[in-house]
Amino acid sequence: MRSSSSPAGPRISAGHRNLLLVAAVFAALLVTMGAVVCATESGEACPDWPGCFGKAIPPPEIHAIIEYTHRVIAALTTPLIVAAAVVGWRRACGLRLVSWLPRIAVLFALAAGVFGALTVLTGLPRGWAAVDLGSALIVVTLMVAAATAAWAGHADPGTPDRLSTRSPLARLAAATLGAVYAVYVGGILVAGDGSMTRCLSWPIWRILPGDLGGWPQVARLTVAAFAAFLVVALVVAGLRERGARGVRCASFVAAIAFAVEMLVGVIMMTRGASPFLAVVYVAAAVLLWCMLVLIGVAAGLAAAGRSRSA
Repeated sequence: MRSSSSPAGPRISAGHRNLLLVAAVFAALLVTMGAVVCATESGEACPDWPGCFGKAIPPPEIHAIIEYTHRVIAALTTPLIVAAAVVGWRRACGLRLVSWLPRIAVLFALAAGVFGALTVLTGLPRGWAAVDLGSALIVVTLMVAAATAAWAGHADPGTPDRLSTRSPLARLAAATLGAVYAVYVGGILVAGDGSMTRCLSWPIWRILPGDLGGWPQVARLTVAAFAAFLVVALVVAGLRERGARGVRCASFVAAIAFAVEMLVGVIMMTRGASPFLAVVYVAAAVLLWCMLVLIGVAAGLAAAGRSRSA
C-alpha cells in the first residue's frame, strides 16, 4: 500500500503552498503588532471594538493607528487561515500536516480574537492574558509548520507526511521551542502594570521596576538563561547540518534575530526604550520564534525520512 506521502499520493499545488505561506506571514505579523501595541502602550488608544471611537477610520494619532493596524491585520489573518484550512481539506486531505494543522490553527485564532476583543472592552486578568499570547504563538507555530511542510512537499512529493524527533537536532529544536515559549508567555505572569516584560521580553539582565518578585521571577530568569543556551546550541547545530540548506539558512536568520533581540534589549535596559527600539525588539522576537519553528519542522521531516528509509 502506498503512503499518502508518496509521489502517487495527494500533491501540493503552488497556489496551496503560497496560501499557507501568506497565512503564516500574516499570523506572524499579527503577533508582532500585538507586541508592538503592548510595547508602545497603545492598547487603550481605541476604547471601543471593532471600530475606533465609533468610526471605521481611526483618528490621526500614532497610538490609535498602531492599535487599529493590529485589528486590521487580525481581520485579514483569520480569513487567510480559514482559507488555508478549507483548501487543505478539499485538495490535500490525505496530507495531515498541511490539512490538519491549519484546521487546529483556526480554533486558536478564534480564541485569540475573542481574547483581543475582551482586552479592549473589559481587560483581561494576568492568567487569561498569558493564555491569549500563548494561543497566538500556537497559531504562528501551526501555520509556519504547515507552510514549511507544504514547501517541502511541493518540492519533493516524497517528503514524509509526519514529524519525528529521532534525531538530535529535532529533539534540540523541540526543547528550545518549549523553553522559549515559556519565557515569552511567562513574562505576562510576572510583569507589573505597564512593564515591557509582558511584551515578548527576554529577562536576561535585570527585573524591571514594578515587576513581581519572589520565586516566579526567579523561575522565569532561570528558564530564560536555559532557553538562551538552547537557542545558541540549536543555531550552532543547525549551521553545521550537512545537506540541509533550509536548516542552515533558518539557523543563520535565527542567529541574527537572537543577536538583535539581545542587543536591543541591552540598549533599552541601559539607555531607555523608544518606540523604534520596542518595534525592533518585538519583531526580532517573533522572527526568532518563526525560525525556531522552521528549524524544528525541517529537522523533524528529515528525521522522519531517515527513519522511513532505514
